[in-house]
Amino acid sequence: MPISIGARLRYTLDRESQNYKDMYKQRTAVERINSQAVALGIERPHLRNGAAITNLNTLIYTLINLRLFHRLSQNH
Repeated sequence: MPISIGARLRYTLDRESQNYKDMYKQRTAVERINSQAVALGIERPHLRNGAAITNLNTLIYTLINLRLFHRLSQNH
């Protein structure tokens, strides 16, 4: 067994606990959003201002949600 703190932590996690499962769901949701941002070519903003980054993130999430609604409407 590896002796580093991070490696030991991985072995001691209770992967069957509800808390772990909830956190993992959040993580995978974030990964899906990041994957969509990469596919759209908008994962690395060239902005420095916090307000500008906030506005860009809002637009990204709006675009992703619009694409989801479009896919749902195509299926019905």
